[in-house]
Amino acid sequence: MNPLSIGIEIGGTKLQVGVSSPEGKLLHVTRRKAAMEAGAAGIRAALLAMTDEALRAVHYRLAEIARIGIGFGGLVDARRGVSIRSFQVDGWENFPLRDWAEEQWRRPAVIENDACTAGLAECVHGGGRGCERVFYITVGSGVGGGWIVQGRVDASQGIGSAEIGHTWLPDPQTGELAELEQICSGWAIGRRARAAASQTPATRMIELAGAVEAIEAPVVYAAAQQGDPLAKRLLAETCQALGLAIGNVITLLRPERVVIGGGVSLMGDLFWQELRAQVALRAFPYFGAGVEIVPAELGEEVVVIGALCLA
Repeated sequence: MNPLSIGIEIGGTKLQVGVSSPEGKLLHVTRRKAAMEAGAAGIRAALLAMTDEALRAVHYRLAEIARIGIGFGGLVDARRGVSIRSFQVDGWENFPLRDWAEEQWRRPAVIENDACTAGLAECVHGGGRGCERVFYITVGSGVGGGWIVQGRVDASQGIGSAEIGHTWLPDPQTGELAELEQICSGWAIGRRARAAASQTPATRMIELAGAVEAIEAPVVYAAAQQGDPLAKRLLAETCQALGLAIGNVITLLRPERVVIGGGVSLMGDLFWQELRAQVALRAFPYFGAGVEIVPAELGEEVVVIGALCLA
């Protein structure tokens, strides 16, 4: 029987604390919005209260917990247990997160980047089950990645790997080089759509959103489904950029499966068909044919589940 564990997600917009059963099943998750204005110190205080709340909800005491896993939304040095930087919340620069957690809860702790943590969860329990080599990509407010080999996060020299969102490729609108995150993240799709719609007032996207400034990524997909030419072009450009990045990953690493999570991955068949077609065009053909491109399965709790896997 496995010991009890706590899994924690420290995101830029969301905090979650989960408790596992002795069998490793997720019993309960306490969830709050991250108060970014409170900084890192405020988030740490919230985590202490949330952990107490989560334990009370399942009638466990801290003394019954063996280990704690933490998925952190930013750059970390997993070996030293240090958060290097959050790109959304101030105060996490070079913070000894593992030592802090162990001091607060008197239990061994392990930390990892949140996308890598989510990738581990999908490899063990989700879309990557049964595979030894899984590349995970989250496409939401940002674009992150995780490289999971034989059931373990590849921490590289300690500060991680697989930061696919910070790889560079041509912007489909300008031709200038840009980071993938600046093209394919949810907010980037919305930004590109608003800029394009302001020049094309007849687009269905404005009708669906009510105003140009209200257009976001889900509106782009809905309009593309309805045949709007501008929305279809924006969706195709997004899939071309993401497909190019995934094709390069396949050519370099040859994972068995690429699992894609995050809000953008919730788009339907139009997105997935175009994305898979673009990957087929870009990947080294001797590798690409054997790699599956699949959606993530674990939803909003994926980082918490991954943190429990770390623990």
